[in-house]
Amino acid sequence: MQTLLLTAGVGLAAAANTTIPTMNIAPGVDLPMVGLGTWQYNDTVAEAATTIALDLGYTHIDTALGYRNQVGIARALKASSRTRDSYFITSKIPGGLSYADAMSNLTLSLTQLGLDYVDLMLVHFPATWGGQGGKAARIAEWTAMQDFQKQGKAKAIGVSHYCEQHLDELLEMDGVKPAINQVEFHVGMGSDNLNSTDMPFPKKPSDQPSYRGVVYQAFSSLCGPCQTASGAPDKELVDGPFLTAIGKKYGKSAAQVSLKWVVQQGIPVLPKSSHKAYQLENMDLFDWTLTEEDMSALTTHATPNDVAGGSGDCAVL
Repeated sequence: MQTLLLTAGVGLAAAANTTIPTMNIAPGVDLPMVGLGTWQYNDTVAEAATTIALDLGYTHIDTALGYRNQVGIARALKASSRTRDSYFITSKIPGGLSYADAMSNLTLSLTQLGLDYVDLMLVHFPATWGGQGGKAARIAEWTAMQDFQKQGKAKAIGVSHYCEQHLDELLEMDGVKPAINQVEFHVGMGSDNLNSTDMPFPKKPSDQPSYRGVVYQAFSSLCGPCQTASGAPDKELVDGPFLTAIGKKYGKSAAQVSLKWVVQQGIPVLPKSSHKAYQLENMDLFDWTLTEEDMSALTTHATPNDVAGGSGDCAVL
């Protein structure tokens, strides 16, 4: 995949002359350090957001069969003048499937996207969303994933929401191992008081951003699922006073500081936005560096932690 050099000539005032770095996750597969998330977008919004992102020079679009927006993303890809090797597509199939059902879902995902292959295919959850499936289903589904890759339909394969005990099952199998584990990770989840063994995210920033060679990738790094005590969306990582004060020192927004804390640890991020201005901000992460003092302050910041979701993932048998 080609890494694009972004220039002011295509309207990138906030991200002018910025390169989106990549991380090698498998032989010949380089994952961009920032991509466009599309969770909760329908086909229409996903198409519009993807069109903006491709025009701006984004190199990674993240979707899933369960998002029900891959047809819209396919329309944006088809309409774009970008060549296939200039962008990276991640998709996901549901967890808890048999081998045959997994292969059917993998084929459906490619059909919806209108692609011959995806760059990265993930198993979305270590069971069905209701918790059914267990180890036998994880083994069967991973076998299908391996065969799908052998057929040239995915350049790399991985998982999402998996905890260490789930990864250990797959790492004991013969054949290709998971390249990526996509998990929730954001400011508020980095403090030592969260270093529980039942959490699927990096235990602390000083740790290697991987587990037994399986690289962490972060979703919800602006904590979209987080809520305040009243049940309202928690926007602390987008415009809260603590993050905003740090951002002022660098001429950046609170959201950029939140994302930078993650990528500075070597963990790729997938912020979601359908607005050009925010997409520009979200990709402007790589020509500045947070000080050690600010990184430490962000790591020990205790909110929002949203740890219940992590515990639920690791409770799956």
